[in-house]
Amino acid sequence: MSDEIILTGDEKDCLQELMNISYGSATAAISKIIDRFATLSIPAIKTISAEDLTKHLLLKLKDNKTFFISNQLINGSLSGQNLFIIDSLSAKNLANEFGLDENEQNQEDIEDIVLEITNILSSTASSKLATLLNTKIGFSSPTINYINSKKDFDCDFECNYESIIVISTNLQFENQNINAELVFMKHKKSFEYLKQQLNEFLDEY
Repeated sequence: MSDEIILTGDEKDCLQELMNISYGSATAAISKIIDRFATLSIPAIKTISAEDLTKHLLLKLKDNKTFFISNQLINGSLSGQNLFIIDSLSAKNLANEFGLDENEQNQEDIEDIVLEITNILSSTASSKLATLLNTKIGFSSPTINYINSKKDFDCDFECNYESIIVISTNLQFENQNINAELVFMKHKKSFEYLKQQLNEFLDEY
């Protein structure tokens, strides 16, 4: 896409370090809620176009993976949307960590857990990032969709976002890893603001 905005190597390294700090805050919040020690792997960051995100998600379906996408709207200087993407097996494992017996889990229980984790990861990590970048943001309550086929997939974001930041990580508990991705979709002005703040952070430190 001709108007796609990308991060330089230094900007990406800076964002990765800031997200590592931000995820640390989110992990501590998760561990406190379920009273179990959890860690998040060092986030892997890449910037892609909206069309590439669609291809990335459709590839998951091609690999016979069903998954959940929960969506939280962000307002303020870093306005946009955060998506939390987790495959069905990881979502079930996550429900296990919240104390739900595997034989008693139902779709509604799993969706509630994913929504709670989304709220913690998205809002806590994003708030910490905003604080580190000397700005403030607000949130809506997250919503969730179960993706079982292409018809379940909403590609409306392709019309609203030029560039998207995909942050992949593993949520690790003692007995299992839970694979998930947190996707930051920022409006053009917000993305430009993010780059500006990252460079100010780099200049300062």
